Amino acid sequence: MSESLTIDRIELADTGNPKQLAELIIDQLKPQLDKLLPIPIETVASACGIEMFQEFSIDGFEGGLIQNEEKTRGYILVKAGSRQDRRRFTVAHELGHFINPYHVAPKGTEKLLCTNQDMTLSGTSTLDPRLNMEAQANEFAANILMPEAALRNASKLWGSPQIQSILDLQLMCNVSKEAAARRYLDLHGEPCAVIFSKDGKARYFVCRGDFPFLDIKPSQALHRKTYTSTFRGQPGLISEQEEADPHIWLSDRDAGKWDLWEEVLIQEDGYRMTLLVAEKNSREEDEWLESRWTPRFHYK
Repeated sequence: MSESLTIDRIELADTGNPKQLAELIIDQLKPQLDKLLPIPIETVASACGIEMFQEFSIDGFEGGLIQNEEKTRGYILVKAGSRQDRRRFTVAHELGHFINPYHVAPKGTEKLLCTNQDMTLSGTSTLDPRLNMEAQANEFAANILMPEAALRNASKLWGSPQIQSILDLQLMCNVSKEAAARRYLDLHGEPCAVIFSKDGKARYFVCRGDFPFLDIKPSQALHRKTYTSTFRGQPGLISEQEEADPHIWLSDRDAGKWDLWEEVLIQEDGYRMTLLVAEKNSREEDEWLESRWTPRFHYK
């Protein structure tokens, strides 16, 4: 890798689209780096005008940004003691705020502070401008740390959805398992969900690709008959991908329409990551056809 990087901010000035901003930076990085992945995110942030990375400790907050009004100079705040992979995502998230011309601090304050929950927001537009801004910063972070064009060339990531591919993506891009899982689902496109749990209770989940309604809530105990609850082993062990009972995971409305497969990764300290893969079945249509076309005989 080059000792220093240069980023021409003028080329970024005409858009507030987080995906496009990330791609414009990646285009500038390619001729400067011997190896694109993992992205040297702090070096990239420095090249964009970030002058300092400062650790801080405020309960519930993962990161923050202090920037001048012109957005030419800034400091990034990172939660003290963060693992390297989480720190990288936080830096990328705050960089997404910094280079986006529409992301400014609330009136009366000079800094943006971002909570743990902010770091998981995605996609859907809301009536709350702050939440939209946080979701956009996450979209930028995912696209800069895990650039789609580079990942599409990694054939081992694709094929049938599986947890091992998520772990391969994590290692390739030096991100957390949760960030890798969210990005993997975004790029894969098939109906999939990932559930993050601890001690048998759901923490949160992500669904993509027209996955049916997942009938669980944060802090809810997972059904004792799920593979997630019954699978045993040491941290790091991945289960086989087993067929699951849709009625355990889905609403009654959807359970009869979908087949499900469940795969589980055991993690440290009671944490687990569950991948659900859904496939629409034809049973409901077959039953309708049978009722519609089965002859009825009337006997006198």
